[in-house]
Amino acid sequence: MQRRDSGYALVVALSLVAILAVVLTTYSLVTVSNTKTSRSSANASAGFYAAEASLNARAEQIRAKFKGFETPDGTTPTSCLPNVISGLGDFACKTDQVGGRKVTNYVTKGTSRNINIPAGELFENLNAEETNFTVSGQAIGPNNTPEAITSLTFHSRLVPLFQFAVFFDKDLEFTNTATLNLSGPVHTNGNLFLDSGGGSGTALTIQGQVTSAKNIYRGWKHANSCGGTVKIADAGTALQTMACGSGRTQKTGSDLTLYGGQVKDKLGELEVPSVEQLQAKAGAQYWDQADVHIVLKRTSGLTGSFLPYFVSQSGTVFPVTCPLALPPASVNFRDNREAQYWSGKDLTKVNRVMLDVDVQNLLNCLEVNKLALNLSGGLANTSQGGLVIFMTVDDSASTSIANGLLNPILGNGSDGAIAHTDPPLPNNYAVRLYNGATLRSTNSIHPVPKGITFVTDQAAFIQGNFNSTAGTWIPTAVMSDSINVLSQGWNATASCLYNPGGTTYGMSLVVGTYGATNYIDAMNQRWYYTSVATADTRVGDTKSSAPLWCRNATPTTINTAILAGTSISGGPTGEGTVDIAPNSGGVHNMMRFHEEWGGNGGHPVGITAYTYKGSLVSLNQPLHAAGDFTLGGNTYYNPPLRQWSFETNFRDASQLPPLSPRFVYLKQDNFSRSFEQP
Repeated sequence: MQRRDSGYALVVALSLVAILAVVLTTYSLVTVSNTKTSRSSANASAGFYAAEASLNARAEQIRAKFKGFETPDGTTPTSCLPNVISGLGDFACKTDQVGGRKVTNYVTKGTSRNINIPAGELFENLNAEETNFTVSGQAIGPNNTPEAITSLTFHSRLVPLFQFAVFFDKDLEFTNTATLNLSGPVHTNGNLFLDSGGGSGTALTIQGQVTSAKNIYRGWKHANSCGGTVKIADAGTALQTMACGSGRTQKTGSDLTLYGGQVKDKLGELEVPSVEQLQAKAGAQYWDQADVHIVLKRTSGLTGSFLPYFVSQSGTVFPVTCPLALPPASVNFRDNREAQYWSGKDLTKVNRVMLDVDVQNLLNCLEVNKLALNLSGGLANTSQGGLVIFMTVDDSASTSIANGLLNPILGNGSDGAIAHTDPPLPNNYAVRLYNGATLRSTNSIHPVPKGITFVTDQAAFIQGNFNSTAGTWIPTAVMSDSINVLSQGWNATASCLYNPGGTTYGMSLVVGTYGATNYIDAMNQRWYYTSVATADTRVGDTKSSAPLWCRNATPTTINTAILAGTSISGGPTGEGTVDIAPNSGGVHNMMRFHEEWGGNGGHPVGITAYTYKGSLVSLNQPLHAAGDFTLGGNTYYNPPLRQWSFETNFRDASQLPPLSPRFVYLKQDNFSRSFEQP
């Protein structure tokens, strides 16, 4: 019996050993399989993340190409293998190393189409050029097989900046404004400050989408204050009041829901062209793509004369002169805002050196001399959607024109040129456009330009009515370092007699003692009142150095898009800060005035209207105009009745000025992982 039990025990033990062996074998096989699977999964995940990172980097490269006027270009490859060159340009096959893995990618461009951005989306109702792009990539594993294959599809949207009533690439301030009613969208790439001042009846009304890359505040930037009335249209176009709080207050999500998506904050910064594109140098988009280049060249000494020349992009002087269109430089205009900057530094610069441009006579000159100027089509040129005219100043040390070449005009200031230092420095140069009420040649049989964009890297002045004659409007823009407005009556003769208390006094400039009872310090000059009714009349630029009562404005209408540098409160380092002087003057002082318009009293016929219709865009602070904002007294200006509105024609892409600047944003449609291979 004992032997039989032992036999059974032996059989059971052997069976258990066999079962255990099977279990151990199975466990080993499962462990090996799991290890391989885990390793494969880890490799696939690492490959996927590497491919994803590569795709995002390539998409960023495509996005960056849209800055300024660049667009991606090239040939998509038929295959994309590691370290094999295929395809061309921005769409070519590229090989990167990401996390120790080789990653290949390439780009496929779809069709471009013009769209109207749908309601409810960011920048609704604006026109955009939309292009589909697909970035395809794969990560190659250690055994040279794909670990992950991915693709990213997105749309780029190019949106013209002149479709905004106001667009700032920095803090945007509606500070203590006179009454303004804006009928178009408003955007800032910085913080937005909304206020309309505390005066009776002052109001800021915006009937369009209001968006900010950063924060939105009700109140001033330069001081903790809030006043007036601010109203913004909601999604149903009903105006909703944005109330003041105690001083300046930030408006956040719950405050903004009242507007039904029409007011949005914290969107992040949009990519816009750099101010570098407006500089007079090779590689800058506007200089390179301009149809006409005009240079005001110093011809003798540091204080010598300046003469205008037509030149090619490379500086070759064309043998064309147009005295009626381009007279010798004006040197008698005292820009009182800028004079305050130079008064303690260099009194020779308190007056502007101006390139004067008679617009109608210039257009006549261009058509008559189109062959000599190498201007294809003359006024009918449409190479950039119309004419682009670049105007600048060359004050380089070289005062001669050798071999028909104006040299140097595109340098970095190494030869002493103040106009083109790098980075740019303050100067006293300017370009003035006048006789532009009708943007046509003086010869009625000449073609009508499709559109005109005037560009200068210096300060710009628009004198008198501009693009305002009924039935003659064309798409027009003025782009400059800063923008100034002189009224239609600037060239009229003005009497500088003064009548305090009913007694008329003449004015005489007295040098030396200051013992008279009545005098006024105007522009650092002593003007004494005498009982002798001496006639003192001024015409044009001679008014600029006389007291404000000699500079009475007349009604003026300007109809053009404007891109110009503007100050921000706090000065050059004031971006994003609050409660810091000096005050910028706000967006309503983007266009600088120099006359008595009567906004604060003082005009003999009451407040005078300045009618503006267009789009206001600012990409930077002025690089050459350094004087702080100031107004009033008897020196600077008194504001006009601002009758401003958005140019609704700009909502049609075909009605935009030539070379209108654009911003780009990307809208991702799809990200996919095609497959993974162990």
